[in-house]
Order: sequence, then structure tokens, then C-alpha cells
Amino acid sequence: MRSVVTPEDSIPKGAEFSLCDTYCADVASADSVVAYNDINIDPGASHPCFDKYTLKSYLAAPIRVSGEFYGTVNFSSLSPREEAFSALETDYLLLLSTWIGNELERQQALNNVNAQKAILEERNSLLSQITNLAGVGTWELNINSGSLVWSGALKRMLHIHSERILKPDDVVNFIFDEAQREKYVIQFQEMIKTGKGFECELEVKTDAGEPRWLESRAHPIMENGRCIKVIGATVDITQMQIDKAVLQHKSELAESALKARGEFLANMSHEIRTPIHGVQGMLEALTATPLNAKQLELASIASQSADALLNIVDGILDYSKFGSGEVSFDETPTSLTETIEEQLPMFSRLANEKGLEFSANIAAVKGLTFLVDKLRVGQILINLLNNAFKFTKEGSVAFEAKCTRYGKGRYRVKFIVTDSGIGISAEQQKIIFTPFIQAESSTMRRFGGTGLGLSIVKQIVERYNGKIEVSSELGIGARFTATLTLDDANAVAEKTFGRDFVYTPSREELSRVKALIVEDNEINQLVIKEQLREIGLESDLAVNGKEALEKVGRSIAEKNPYAIILMDCHMPIMDGLEATEQIRNLNHEAAEVPIIALTANALTGDKEKCLKSGMDDFISKPVGVSRLKECVFRHLSKQFENKVSALKDPA
Repeated sequence: MRSVVTPEDSIPKGAEFSLCDTYCADVASADSVVAYNDINIDPGASHPCFDKYTLKSYLAAPIRVSGEFYGTVNFSSLSPREEAFSALETDYLLLLSTWIGNELERQQALNNVNAQKAILEERNSLLSQITNLAGVGTWELNINSGSLVWSGALKRMLHIHSERILKPDDVVNFIFDEAQREKYVIQFQEMIKTGKGFECELEVKTDAGEPRWLESRAHPIMENGRCIKVIGATVDITQMQIDKAVLQHKSELAESALKARGEFLANMSHEIRTPIHGVQGMLEALTATPLNAKQLELASIASQSADALLNIVDGILDYSKFGSGEVSFDETPTSLTETIEEQLPMFSRLANEKGLEFSANIAAVKGLTFLVDKLRVGQILINLLNNAFKFTKEGSVAFEAKCTRYGKGRYRVKFIVTDSGIGISAEQQKIIFTPFIQAESSTMRRFGGTGLGLSIVKQIVERYNGKIEVSSELGIGARFTATLTLDDANAVAEKTFGRDFVYTPSREELSRVKALIVEDNEINQLVIKEQLREIGLESDLAVNGKEALEKVGRSIAEKNPYAIILMDCHMPIMDGLEATEQIRNLNHEAAEVPIIALTANALTGDKEKCLKSGMDDFISKPVGVSRLKECVFRHLSKQFENKVSALKDPA
């Protein structure tokens, strides 16, 4: 009961009655005015309330709030009324109930507004705290009035006094760079026209004169196609910009270091491989002369040491190239049978020298041709077999190739190398493929090497979606399995991918032509000249690119041009690349003479640089007679094409 008036306040405010036990139930049921002037007559003793209450007359109307039944406004008496209630009386009662309903509805609406206001105030307070904690400054611009409101956080960000009133023009003046200021104004105007918000990074100068970087976002509020307000948020990103600059600086330092490393490796490659070439060439020439048994033994030991030194240098260079991503893979149709057979004689000789049994089973790959880099396959074989022979003092080393189909046009190829050497413990097997780490700390002292061979193999096989595995026990030996996934080259023996025919000229034919050696190192001059003489080719010498250019020009003028030029790259006065370009520009004859880069440079890109300058081929030092002979004859055969054609087609 919300309100009540009774004699002597016999019924207190707030008293509760069961609806079904009151005459108000009739009002709720009828949803209209109920008028009982004499309850004894109507509704009479049959009404449920007749015995419970002593009321004898009752007049009530329903109260509705927001269209819903809320309660009743009623008048009752302990005495009956002789006359029925008039229409005027019921109208007054309906007017009263309507007024009460409206007042209750207004009070509810007011309570709801206050509740929403309290919620909004709480949320605004929370949002303000969050933005302050997050370092976000907010702002609001009224387009019509031009009034601008900045949050306290934003003012603190720019060292602005909390009571200072800001105008739109003041904001623009904080932007440090004039071009950036103009761009911001244009973006802002475009946003007001199109209704599309934007974000930007701005360098500003605070009221205290401190430079800062801010990220500002602006969002337009549109009404009937017009922008009436713009709200925004701003974050201080100065530290982010500092971190970005530091990171950029570190990246530039890293790139500079990588470039310096590349240049260093290129120089070291040239500086180290050049004297090795001289040593190997002289030892090769020495062993070709009459020597007694002791002298031959000493020369052979020296050759092995030079080979070991070259392997170390090549290993370091190869690993450096893999590590920097500079290694390129030349995917060409390759016969694995030929590739393996080219390497086996070297290891057969090594087995004979060490008194080991060596066997090779390559039947599984015979007749198959794959798209793979022949050089990288050779590296796998050489590293695995070198490793096996290095750690095997007695017993045997075995090589086996396996091949199984792996989907249409693909194969899984396995190279398995088994030895009876010193073996590898289970713990050591976990780290054996890590660069610069060997099976045990004393291994390098006992057996030599850099510990890079297996790491290089691992990177090559992973390039071909494969893996390298080891199975071993100490004192029993080791078994290495390198698995590669290769594409079938779809070749038919030599018809499609056979080697180009190379004509082998006779000594008499060779005596009618001459080569030009362009080399500044005196030892290498002697080595290359001696190697060409062994091939059967006489040669002239130029100590730099400028002298080579002069000699080539003179030979053409004398109608006796050089048949082939072997060109070093690093030389004083004029290097080999520039010399090649200038030779090619002399005339038609100079443009046709084969120029072979014979250089100690062995890094990725060196070959491309040489070919781009106009050279025809590239051989890295040190080079043996057989490899030099094959290259020279391949390029000289073009000068004997008539004879070659006759041999191919006798008719």
C-alpha cells in the first residue's frame, strides 16, 4: 500500500493484503471503475471478501503506468450508500487515477534518467582513468562553434597548462615540419568533406620546446551528411620512434658487417687460394719429373697437406655462403651415376694408401637423371666419404645409393656411408651436425678439420627436403644416411642430356695457336704456363689488364690473334673484369676469342660478375691440369668446328 487515509490510522502505510482477498481484485479483473454503493446487495454475501471485511460501500479505478496496470485508487466505507455513484463521481475518480499514473510514470522516468546519469558518470570516470593510465590523450572539436576541448592527459603530453584554452590554429602550430603541417591540414579538411577518418604520425614541439612524436587519430561525427563534430585520440610514440631509429641503425650496421664480411671472404679467398694454387701446381709439376722414391714420397705428403689446407678453406667459405644465404643451386638434369663415379677414384686411391677396403654400390640410380645441382651432390659425397676415411684406421668404408619412388615424377634418393672407424657416442651424435663442433674435443687435434663438413651436408639435404641421420657406437663404426627428395628430369639417357661433344685437338693443331695468361702472381704465372705446356699449348704472359689489352690488340693487328685468354680478376692497374669489357669492345675478332676467368675468387656472385663482363667461363683456383685441359679444349673446339662437324656427320 503506497498511500492510505483511515480513521485513527487503523491501517498503516505500507500494509500488505492479498489481492484476491480484496475488492481491488474486481478492478484488476475488469480493468475499469468498480462502484459498490451497498455491498450487502451487490455483490452481496457471495463475494469472497464479504465475511473478511466489514466494508459496505466501495468505489475504485485502475492506475496505469506506461500502459500497464499498476494498482488502484479506491474509497471505501463501513456504511452502505443509499444512492448509486454518479457518472460525475466516477469521472472525477478516473481523472484522479490518471493523474496518479502520470506522476508515477514521471517519477520512474526521472529515476531511470538519474540511474543512467550515474552509470555514464562512472563510465566516463573509468574511461578517463584508463586513458590516463594508457597515456592516451583525447580531444573534441565542434565544427559549428569551433570550440576545442582537450583532455588533461593530452595537455600534459604537450606540456600545456591545464587552464589554457586552445583553438584549432594552436594545434597546427605544434607540428614541427611545415610540409607535415600542410599535409595534416589537407587531410583534416578532406575528412570533414568525405566523413572518412584518418590517422597519422606527427613530429611536434611541446610548449616546453621538447621534440616529441605523436600518433593521432581523428574520427568525424556526421549528421544528415554534414560533419558536426570531430573526436580524436593521441598517443605519445616518441620512444617507439627512438627504438625504430636504433633498430634501423643496428640493421644498417649488420648489413655493413655482412658486406664487410663478404668483402673479407672474397679477399681471403683470393689471398689464400692463390698461394695454394702455386703450391699445388708446383708439386704437380714436380711429381711429373724423374724423382727417386723418397723424393716422390715427400712430394706426395706435401700434396696431401696442400689438399687438406684447400679443403679447410673451401669448408669455411662454403659454410659462410650458406649462413648468409648466398649459395645458389643450379638445378640441371644430372646423372647421379656419372656424378658419383667421378668422385670414387679419388677415394679408391685413398683406401689403397690407408690399407682399407672400399666398396661402392650405385646400381639403384643407374639410368636415372634428376634435376639437382651436381656440385652440391658432389659436396655431399666428398664430405661424407672424407669423414669416413678420416676416422677409420683399419677395416672398411662402404658407399651405397638407394632410390625409391615418392609420388609422380619424384624420388627419394639415399646416400649411405658406412665405416668401421672410431664411432660416435649417443651424446656426441646430438651435436655432430652443429657447425665447428666435432665428435669430441680432442678430435680436431687428432684428426684435423674444421667441423663444418657435416653441417654443410645438413644444409644441402634440407634444401632438397631431406635429412641427414647417423647411427653409431663407440669403437664399432658409424653409418651416415643422407636423404634427398629429387624430381625426375624425364630424360632418355644421353640423347637429351648428354654432354656436348668436345673435340680433342692434336699436339700439331695446338702448336698453331697460342694462349694469353693474364696473371700478376709470379708463382701462378709459372704454374699456369707449365700446365698449358703439358696440355700442349704455348702461351704469352701479361701481368695486368692494361698490358693484356695492349697484347690482344697487337696480336689482332699482326693477324695472329690469341686462341684463348686465361684471365685473373684481381690485378693492379686494371682488373680482369674491366680488361675483358675493353677487349670485347676492340673489334669483332676480339669479341669472339674465349676468355676464361681463372681466379681465386670463390664466392656466390663472382661467376655472375665474370660472365656479365663478357667472359665465357669461370674456373676457381687452385685448378689441376685435367680440369684446366677439359675447360680449354671445350672452348677451343669451337675453333675446330669444321673438323668436329665432319666427325659428327662423315657423309
